[in-house]
Amino acid sequence: MTDLVKEIRKKDKKAITALYNQYGKKLYGYAVSKWNVSEDDAWELVYKTLYKIIEVIDKYTFENESKFNGFIYQIFINNLRNNYNEKKNKYVETIVLEEKHGQYVSEKEETIEEPVSNNPYMNCLKKTLEQFEDWKRVLLLMRAQNFSYDEISNYVNKPSEQLKVYYLRAKQILTDKVNKCVNTI
Repeated sequence: MTDLVKEIRKKDKKAITALYNQYGKKLYGYAVSKWNVSEDDAWELVYKTLYKIIEVIDKYTFENESKFNGFIYQIFINNLRNNYNEKKNKYVETIVLEEKHGQYVSEKEETIEEPVSNNPYMNCLKKTLEQFEDWKRVLLLMRAQNFSYDEISNYVNKPSEQLKVYYLRAKQILTDKVNKCVNTI
């Protein structure tokens, strides 16, 4: 067991500071770069994680520092996931569907028209993306936002080992079709 863990169990303020100094910036950087969390939310999650570690550390024993690092990382990941789910659930919108001429139409569809872009590349890109299967669209868009293949596989129900191949093929098809579309304009 490391000296840091012993000091944290004593609830010593120096140990808490050492815990922050050793892990705080790393956790913050991970949250901002990989999860696209705002800076304020990232710091809040770091502190939440550190306080949770201090709160529950007496319940656990660690064979080595590597196990302790994994413990810290797991608590932080759980906090990130909870934060993500809270944010995601905040923005859930309910749309009322009405039946018109045998089809269901939402109120929103009736009142809001999508703006038409004057940019031919954007119009071609939109048309081309609409032709892709949903999971391929999700793959392309999530990779554009630097999500890992493991994260994307949860959304598209495809093995993460195959997603790189699917991505490269879809990207090539998208590029070719957009270029072809633009050249015909």
